[in-house]
Amino acid sequence: MDHHFEEEEFSTQFNGHTLRRIAAQAKPHWRGVAGFVVLIAIVSLNDSVFTFLSKLIIDEGILANDRARMNQLFIIYGVLSLVQAASIFGFIYLAGVLGQRIQYDLRRKMFNHLQALSLSYYGKTPIGWIMSRVNSDSARISD
Repeated sequence: MDHHFEEEEFSTQFNGHTLRRIAAQAKPHWRGVAGFVVLIAIVSLNDSVFTFLSKLIIDEGILANDRARMNQLFIIYGVLSLVQAASIFGFIYLAGVLGQRIQYDLRRKMFNHLQALSLSYYGKTPIGWIMSRVNSDSARISD
C-alpha cells in the first residue's frame, strides 16, 4: 500500500502568510466579522464594568447604607447583565455562522478545483482520500 495517502501531521509553525490566507477567506463576510469583534469588545468591557459596579455597590450602597443608591446600582448591574448575556449569545452565534459560511465557501472552491483536475489524477488517487481531505481540511480551517 502506498503511504502517500496516509494522514499527515503538520508540525510547522503558524505564520503570517497562513493568517493572511485565512483572513482572505473571511473577507467576503466582513460584516459578520466586524459584528463578532464588536461583540467581543462589549463582553470584555462589561467584564471590567462589573468589577467597578461591585466596588460601587459595596462602597456607596452597603457601607454608606444608602438604599436608593444601592437599588440604582443593582438596576444598572441587571441591565448590564442582560447586555452581557445577549452579547455572549451573539458572538457565539456569529462564530458558528461565520465558521459554516467560510467552510461552505472553501468546499465550493475545492469542488471547483477538483472538477478542473485531469481524469488521470483520479485514476491514481483514491476517492475516499480526496473526500476525507476535503472534509477535514475545510473543517479545520473553519474552526
